[in-house]
Amino acid sequence: MPLARARRTAAALAGTVAIGLLGAVPAPADAAPRYQPWGSTSSKDFRLKVGCHPYRFTYKITAPTDEWAAEFFVVNPNGRVIASPAIDAGSDGPRGTITYTVCKPSTVRGVHKIKMKVTWQDGRFITAGFTKPTRFRFTR
Repeated sequence: MPLARARRTAAALAGTVAIGLLGAVPAPADAAPRYQPWGSTSSKDFRLKVGCHPYRFTYKITAPTDEWAAEFFVVNPNGRVIASPAIDAGSDGPRGTITYTVCKPSTVRGVHKIKMKVTWQDGRFITAGFTKPTRFRFTR
């Protein structure tokens, strides 16, 4: 009798684990990312110069409150972050220009992305999310 009970318990446990694993299936890789409407960035294409030089892009923040901060990530075609400036409402306006420095050995030619993460606060509630990235090109 105890052996039969152990088998039933093991079978029930295995079924529970299988159902749990089926529920833990990740979303498809082609699922559209959810970008937030809290701002945008813009950049022209640049010629990648020898040595270290400043480059720029513009931004616009449209967070629902006046208490916000933004982090920017300039990402090269290999997926490496090559610059990451940040701003906040206390010292920067909701629109402007960001200048960052890139050294030619730290990146490659091709399509780069500017990702912007906006964090805003409403009372004691803090919300963060990414806006749609901007693409630009470094050429020879």
